[in-house]
Amino acid sequence: MNKPLSFDYNEEFEQQLLTEEELDKVKAKSFINLLSEMFLKYESEIEKTIIAK
Repeated sequence: MNKPLSFDYNEEFEQQLLTEEELDKVKAKSFINLLSEMFLKYESEIEKTIIAK
């Protein structure tokens, strides 16, 4: 999950032009994507923890 650091000017400009409500939606989508990636990455550890209880 080590992503190279890069700065996307198009994305930055789009975020500056978004309304607050639209920006909240973008942030929520980003959070859900991150949570999904973490779940997939640590699925086996999560499963072991749940089954152990």
